[in-house]
Amino acid sequence: MNMMRKFMLLLAFVGLSATAMAQDSQWFVQTNFTWNAWYGVGDKSLVAPFHKFPGGGGDGHTGWGISLAGGRWMTSVLALRTKLNLWQMGTKSDDGQKADKYWTLNEQVLFNLSSLLLGHDPYRFWNFIPYIGAGVSRNMSEAHYTSDLSFGILNTFRLTPKLAANFEIGWNSYEGNGGIALKDRLQQITFEFGVTWCFGTSKASKKANADAIESLSQGEIDALNAQLADMEAENEQLRKELEEAKKGGK
Repeated sequence: MNMMRKFMLLLAFVGLSATAMAQDSQWFVQTNFTWNAWYGVGDKSLVAPFHKFPGGGGDGHTGWGISLAGGRWMTSVLALRTKLNLWQMGTKSDDGQKADKYWTLNEQVLFNLSSLLLGHDPYRFWNFIPYIGAGVSRNMSEAHYTSDLSFGILNTFRLTPKLAANFEIGWNSYEGNGGIALKDRLQQITFEFGVTWCFGTSKASKKANADAIESLSQGEIDALNAQLADMEAENEQLRKELEEAKKGGK
């Protein structure tokens, strides 16, 4: 009986430790499919973000791409992410002209507003995560580099302890006519769909594991103490029965 109880406690500890490690991960990688539209200098992309997409009423470059990203949650609220986007804008909707191919590399800061406002919860299904960043982009068709500013909203939806689905809306601004004002920059609206995979264990998770070990060890001690008390009670009862038997024999 003692061995079975210890075995069950061990299984509970292993399960609890694995859950804590998976739910409180520091490092993550992401991969997305991207649908995007390009807005020229002077276009008001933030005022009418769907204008250049099919059905939005405007003519412009739209197309698909992929993005790869990796980063680390420094706390439950703040993370750093390095993101590479590979884009081909497709063709113009009015004249069929081929669009340029290019890539963009950004360093971004992520803020988990769900954790900030509602508290850290590794079991939360939906996390609302705005971000802002900057980097460099290269037009592969015209062979030149340009600066890039970015911001957006990353939404993650928990599927398993280590895997989440992504839906991301982003805005990018590229140097257009040599100026740094937004009115002088080319702009882009992106919609991304993909997955996030988390790995690693944070200090908070390690502390949770230590607390779990301490809690389970104390539970095991309590169980052993209860068994000892039962054995002492049984021994006392046997001693009394033995004394009565001796008296009866006389």
